[in-house]
Amino acid sequence: MNRFVEFFLNIRNSTIFSGIVIAVIVASAIYAGISSYDLAPQYDIYLDVFDYAITIFFLIEIVIRIISERSLIKFFRDGWNIFDFLIVTISLIPISNVESIFVARLLRIIRVLRIITVVPAFRHIIDSLVLSIPRVGFIALLMFIFMYVWGAIGTMFFGTVDPENWGNIGLALITLVQVATYDDWAAIMGNVIEVYPYAWIFFVSFIIINAVILLNMVIGVIVDVMTGGTGIDDLLQKDSEDPANLP
Repeated sequence: MNRFVEFFLNIRNSTIFSGIVIAVIVASAIYAGISSYDLAPQYDIYLDVFDYAITIFFLIEIVIRIISERSLIKFFRDGWNIFDFLIVTISLIPISNVESIFVARLLRIIRVLRIITVVPAFRHIIDSLVLSIPRVGFIALLMFIFMYVWGAIGTMFFGTVDPENWGNIGLALITLVQVATYDDWAAIMGNVIEVYPYAWIFFVSFIIINAVILLNMVIGVIVDVMTGGTGIDDLLQKDSEDPANLP
């Protein structure tokens, strides 16, 4: 029994096997792209065979990984294994009518995401993004606060001049998102600068604070997590231990 499990464990850890899995995932992505075109009916059978072959390979691959883990409980302790298992299971959904064809094609496109679990570098990036969510959340909240304040100011000054962009706080927030992404923000500023010549201060200050400083802080936090640093955590800990901040 141990030799049997060890055999499949060697297959799972094989570089060649990993390369084959990546190649099949790429082939699955190509299939998803080809199936989006309106091809002649005679090609449908070839695409179906190709799709079945990919699905069978993924099923065999997931079985090999389950056997190599020696138990289902150990296999499903890993979130990435659950992710792969769900994608493979979804690929087995039969196609019976027009509505299910659309759903099945959509779900099978998701198979391409399996490359994240196969390539360790991709897994590291996703894990870092997940781990950075608590830290990024504080920065995102601060960005929203600044955006809300600037939005309220914008509605007060520019609401009558440019009601399409600054008529209410909702429109103002949408406009500020557009400004923060540099999407034709100069035109938005041009709509009000004739009435308010110093409006450029409002726009430039918002871009510097939100789009430059805070957005780069988000990138810095993610890079800090990816490199194993705890810079922000250290700052928060020191701040909490500062006697001046104790009640």
